[in-house]
Amino acid sequence: MRHERAPGEAVTKDRPPVDHTVIDQLAGITDAQGDSVLGELLNAFLGAVPGRLDALDLAVAAGDSLAMAGEAHALTGSAASFGARGMADLCRELRAAAEQGDLDAARPLVAALRAEFLGVRSWLVNFRSRT
Repeated sequence: MRHERAPGEAVTKDRPPVDHTVIDQLAGITDAQGDSVLGELLNAFLGAVPGRLDALDLAVAAGDSLAMAGEAHALTGSAASFGARGMADLCRELRAAAEQGDLDAARPLVAALRAEFLGVRSWLVNFRSRT
């Protein structure tokens, strides 16, 4: 029997915050000199997410469902690209809440997304330090 999560409930109870197979695939992307660009990709992702989370907070505070949906959509793609499936799942839920204008559901989802990102960031920083 599948357990349904409450909105904003932790996503990664039974799985790591990042799917290492996705990171392994990204590590295979090289520049013209044959060097992996994974470090640059990680830096871009880790640098961009906090600003997007702040933008989500502002959108929720302002009741701006359109901005919320846009930020959630952008984060969904970024998170999925790095194998952060829990983050991507929360972003999808957040976008759905935004599209329905459900601010009561959006607030805990943004908080859960911030918490999920902390686990993702920790995992990615640890991974980067080992490579």
